[in-house]
Amino acid sequence: MMPTKQDASCTFHCTFYKCGSQWVRDVLSDPAIAAFSRTNLVESGRDIPSAGWPVLESPGLLSPMYTAGIGDWLNRPDPRSQDRCLVVVRDPRDIIVSLVMSLAHSHTPNEVTSLLRLPLRHADRGDRIRIGIHLFTHWAGQFRSWLGHTAGAGVLRTDYAELIGDEQAQFRRIFGFLNWRIPDEVVTEVVGRHSFVATSGGRRPGEENEFSHRRKGINGDWRNHFTRETGAVLEEACPGLLRAGGYADSDRWWESLPTEGPVAEAAADVGIGRLLEALEEQETQLRISRGAAEQRARDVQTLNALCQKAQQEAEQYQRTAEERLALIRVLDRQLGAVYSASPWVKILRFCGLPH
Repeated sequence: MMPTKQDASCTFHCTFYKCGSQWVRDVLSDPAIAAFSRTNLVESGRDIPSAGWPVLESPGLLSPMYTAGIGDWLNRPDPRSQDRCLVVVRDPRDIIVSLVMSLAHSHTPNEVTSLLRLPLRHADRGDRIRIGIHLFTHWAGQFRSWLGHTAGAGVLRTDYAELIGDEQAQFRRIFGFLNWRIPDEVVTEVVGRHSFVATSGGRRPGEENEFSHRRKGINGDWRNHFTRETGAVLEEACPGLLRAGGYADSDRWWESLPTEGPVAEAAADVGIGRLLEALEEQETQLRISRGAAEQRARDVQTLNALCQKAQQEAEQYQRTAEERLALIRVLDRQLGAVYSASPWVKILRFCGLPH
């Protein structure tokens, strides 16, 4: 059953880089979920400041929508009252650490990673964090805009820490907000299939593989990377942001950090082992993505077959209607001829009377 124009709505997943965006997208767009939500993925990976808010021809799921602010949501084109916006944020310090580690080791090569990968790999821990802070400041304003704002009944804001704290409960909460009636057993199976353990080759949260896009899967890893100096740099660059988001009790949070961070460099053989583990994880992700793509291809084939059948039936109905119309015209001409030949009609005509 396709949504009607009256109840058609869009589901927007607005988030920021390194906030579990692909994980959330994979769960929301999983074929088993889409079978009940009737909401298909129509766009993924759009960066709002550079590409703008999308104008859609049909409703569906847009996930993830990167670095959008509350103003982008409130001023979106062609808004529908039934639209829903899921906003996922994360402790900026964890975003910064995860971002620079991903750019240095695991992120898919593109123009940005090609420029930054080698400098980040060769930078010391402090300079690496400074680069991450610089990158974060480009969308710190959009991040801040969601803090302390409810933005209406159509918005649900959650935190990455909440998601990983209880995946099953939080995704059930999300599905309830989206008015998606997903059976409990389906939620359990899908969320479990996309969990960190299932998609990282069996690693538990906290077991790090810096070459994997699912590097560590925990909250609070920033403490292993930030020092008092880099903490002060972040607070100066984004004053009051951590306190506003509830990530720190005061703007002096950085004063309790150590002056030097821990030194932990992986040996070459360990690095190779972790790289091989990352390749295995990528194969697992490819199998999951391939399975989802095959299911969607089957759905498309089924829809195409239904459309062809409907078109054939419409053509048959049109032919039948044309045949019946032609028969009616023949009968009309025959009745007209009989009527004109009637003697009573001739007498009425001769007398000038209506007939």
